[in-house]
Amino acid sequence: MSNQRPRIVLVGAGGYGRLYVETMAQRDYGADLAAICDIDPHLADRIPVIREQSIPIYPSLEAFFANDTADLAVLVSPVHFHTDMVLLCLAHGLNVLCEKPLCLTTQEAETMRTAAQKAGRFLSIGYQIDYRRDVLALKQDILAGRFGAPKRIAVYHGFRRGANYYARNDWAGHITCHGREVFDSPFTNACAHHFQMLTFLLGPTMRTACDITGVQAELYRGNPNVENYDVAALRFKIAGDTPILYYTAHPIRTECWGPVGVMEFEKATITYTGEKPVFHGVMADGTPFDYDAVAPGGDMQKLVDAITATVTGEPPICGVEADLPHIHAVRLVQQNPITPIRPELVEQVEQDGDYFYFVKNLEETLADCARHWALPGELGIKLG
Repeated sequence: MSNQRPRIVLVGAGGYGRLYVETMAQRDYGADLAAICDIDPHLADRIPVIREQSIPIYPSLEAFFANDTADLAVLVSPVHFHTDMVLLCLAHGLNVLCEKPLCLTTQEAETMRTAAQKAGRFLSIGYQIDYRRDVLALKQDILAGRFGAPKRIAVYHGFRRGANYYARNDWAGHITCHGREVFDSPFTNACAHHFQMLTFLLGPTMRTACDITGVQAELYRGNPNVENYDVAALRFKIAGDTPILYYTAHPIRTECWGPVGVMEFEKATITYTGEKPVFHGVMADGTPFDYDAVAPGGDMQKLVDAITATVTGEPPICGVEADLPHIHAVRLVQQNPITPIRPELVEQVEQDGDYFYFVKNLEETLADCARHWALPGELGIKLG
């Protein structure tokens, strides 16, 4: 490392990456934002703090490395660029914090993990829930056997997405982009955090997630302008045939639907709600418990931990090992057929300057499926 204040290069600042720029401008995290890589020539006009703090902007990582270097790269680029960018940063001796999803094949993930090991650098993934201290406390209790073996899990979670969301780039809602796989969907991208958290919680060690052994999937397309599915009802199997049921969708009326989760173990049942999950449980003998007393850490704990790790050399908790099962799951799900929602169930609405497709009663339908631990077709529900 160049000094005790790591230098950061941020790749992609126009979308979610803008949060990194503004967060580091508002608070001193013990690191310096040395440069930004972004293809938008008007980026500094849209984000004034870049010009105010004289942060250099380069059109590519190659251009940045031709003129400068850093200690930590934060990648907020589209998934189909991740592998090449990660490998380039590692080759230049940088640690990497890459936003999710890391990639779409386990082979790519293993290539990146091997490259990080050879470079003596870490590669961490931006699944921010994994960095929460209450989530880690819950995982420690699961590993210690406090609740016994998992029996079954059901979670529903969705975000409303309209025409503006899909028009913001050339890959949203697509299966491929310029010949490269992107598999963009609520399960792969927008609502990936909570499914990945479930696999992370059930992983055999603090740094790993549980393996996915199979999936039953019902995939639907409610928005006819989307190439990929935007509604998914999924039943995954993990070791011991434990089922994880996961329901996610975009064509919903609720801006943020859930997440609501139930995790049944041999000795306890744990429920949680909220994007920033709040866990409450009851033991088999009726004793209640929660994790409210555990300070979860900041909203950008993943960045804090990456900066700390760049100084100490101890890698952050969420590395490639924590993402491999989700990468596998995405591939398994994508192999299933996509069924258009029946036209009479779909309504198009103009709202707040945006256009949305809503599937009638979708939230209630999928929540009912979760309560019955079933997929829609198993309950005789005909969406397509």
